[in-house]
This record gives sequence, structure tokens and C-alpha cells, in this order.
Amino acid sequence: MGVKTFWCCFLLFVSFVRTRETQDQRFSLQQVVILSRHGLRTPLSKYLADMTPRTWPTWKEKPGYLTAKGKILEGYMGRFFSVWLSQEGLLTENCPSEDIFYVYANTKQRTRASALAFVKNAFPKCNITIHTSNTEVDPVFNPVIHNKSAIFRDIVIDDMKAQFKTLSLNNSYKDLDLILDFKNSEICRDEHKCNLATDKNKAYVVSGEKPNISGPLKIGNSVVDAFVMQYYEGFPLNDVAWGCLKSPKEWQSLMRLSRSYHNIIFNSTLVAKDIAQPLIKFMSNIFLNDSVPKISLLMGHDANMYTVLNSLDFKPYSLENQHELTPIGGKIVFQKWFDNIKKEELLKIHYVYQSYRQLRQSSELSLENPPQFKLLELNQCEIDENGFCSWSDFEKIIESLKES
Repeated sequence: MGVKTFWCCFLLFVSFVRTRETQDQRFSLQQVVILSRHGLRTPLSKYLADMTPRTWPTWKEKPGYLTAKGKILEGYMGRFFSVWLSQEGLLTENCPSEDIFYVYANTKQRTRASALAFVKNAFPKCNITIHTSNTEVDPVFNPVIHNKSAIFRDIVIDDMKAQFKTLSLNNSYKDLDLILDFKNSEICRDEHKCNLATDKNKAYVVSGEKPNISGPLKIGNSVVDAFVMQYYEGFPLNDVAWGCLKSPKEWQSLMRLSRSYHNIIFNSTLVAKDIAQPLIKFMSNIFLNDSVPKISLLMGHDANMYTVLNSLDFKPYSLENQHELTPIGGKIVFQKWFDNIKKEELLKIHYVYQSYRQLRQSSELSLENPPQFKLLELNQCEIDENGFCSWSDFEKIIESLKES
């Protein structure tokens, strides 16, 4: 890390972790809700071998499972948050009770294991309960379509088709084609679909299922996901995309495929609000009630991040030192503050995440090496010079979503 970058990170860190000794005591932190994506996992797709004649590197864990390194990285986040929350006065005990710190995780192995790694490092030697649903699939986190009407389905499919027409990904497809040697893949041989740039995408919207796509964009997202996880896991660079990704420009070209995929399936407001409804309701019960834990950790998936961001109408953002918009282990941190002078409640939201270098190098987080963070803004809740917006305005947003 260069001197300039270090000091930028340091100053941002100080603005985020406002120590009790140096702040003017005007603002006090009252409550925190952490919506998190799980930590580093193995690739999800079981069909990667069909997409290339090349041999993929092997993983120790099953597809979609948190890796051993993922546990370490999430543990670093847990330790960092425990320091910050202690400094801000929300954590006053070594082993907090559930009225202070509450954890709820999706039922998937990677979410449960991520939550466990977080709390074990945040609170060593403590017995912190990780709550999960008693059903195999948790409806709070499950990113599926709830609306059963044919009209809704048709509107969403038409919207996805319209988005297909706006894509300009030929260069990205060509780059991916060269890396995969796609013309010699099983998909090309068996399905006679051999040109990623010209083959057709198809949209699928079924009530009770996740919206999905088949075709080049789905292939691109699956492959890019595997490359990203290889890089984070620390595979030798010659094994990451078989050594074909050597510059930020090359990464950015492929990441357009992943971003386009997620934009189409999750980022229309109609779909996002429908999918996120159970999670928004769960979170609103925390935001709008007084008798709730001071700190809540909700461990989910990138689908949860995308749909909540869209449902609450966040302004567009970019994350420095990251290729992903919803990075592995990243957290949307909702903070309820109190202005002791004006006697009013305020909201501040940060995206806290590890850079791609921190993830790859397994960098332990500390004052000298803090996580990255980005101040987020809501379109309907204007921020002031300190990054705060009105809590009452935020409550109106939440109430309107509950009623819709």
C-alpha cells in the first residue's frame, strides 16, 4: 500500500470509527443493523466443466460452501466490528446478551458458517446463539418471486427482454470466449450454441422461484464467479482464469457480464420489491420498534443485498478497490445516531467491505489496515455535510414499503 493510499484509508477510518476520546460527543450511536453477504465460498455452478475443454482447478470444499480462508476473512470482520462497536459504547460486555447483540443467518452452510466465524472472533470464548429458520429454506432470505399473477410475470419478462436489447457486451463475450476456448466446449458440441456474442439469452420468471436467465449471460456470470473466487482464495495467478486475467482492464471487461446478469434478474424495482418483501418486513420490525437489540447481524447473500438496495432506492455507487458491487463478506451497515444538540435521531449508512487485495492476501484488519467503506445515500433521504439523513424520513420509506 502506498503512502498516499494509506493516509486516505487512515483518515476515512478515523471518520468512521469515531473514538470516544476525540469526538465532540455531539453524536452518539444508538443502534446498528448489519446486512451482510456471506464470506468467501467455492463456485456455485456444477456445470463449469461443460463450458470449456480446459481443466478447472480443484477446491477442497463442496460447491457453494464457505472455505477455510472464508472463515478467517469473516473472522477479521467480526473482530473489527467488535472494536468499533465497543468504542462507540454499544458493546459494554465481553459476552453480550441477545438484547444487545442478535444474529440471524440464512440456512445455507455458507451463511451459517460465516455468522459463526464472525461471532467467534468478535466475542472469543462467548456462547453467542446464531438463529436460523427451522425450515430447510428460509423465506426471509430466499430470493424468489412471490407474486403469482400472470400479468406480473409478463411485465417482468418483457422488462428483462428489453434489457437484453440494451446490452453491449460483445467485447466481454469475445474476451471470455478466448479464455474458455468455448468453441471446443461440451455446450458447443452438444447444444450447437458456440458463439457467446450471438447466442440468445432467455428469461425465466416463475412464482416461487428465483428469476433466471439461460444463455451466454448465465454462462458468463457462472464463469466469472469462479474466476473471482479463485482470485480471492489465493490460487496461483496462473490458475486464476488459467493466467489470462492480468490487468484491471481485463477484469473489468469480464465483470460487465456479472453485473449485467445481476442487474437484469434483480435490479428492476418491481422485482426487487417483490423478492425483498420478507426481508424488508423483518428489518422494518427492527428499525421501527424500540424493544429490539442494539446490534443485529443478518447474514444473507448477494441477492439480498441487490434487492434491498433497490427496494430502498439507494443512489448508484461504486466501490473503490473492488470489482464487485456486492463483494464477498461486504456489509450494508445501517446506523441510528442521536444528535445531542438538536435532540433528533439520524441515519447513516456505510458499505463496509474488504478490497480485492485484502481478500486475496488474507490481510488482517486493524487500524493500520482497515476495511474499505463507502458512504451510501438514499434518494428519498437527503444527507447533510456529516453524512446523516433524518431518521424520521427513513421511517417513512420503511413504512411505505410495508404497505406496498
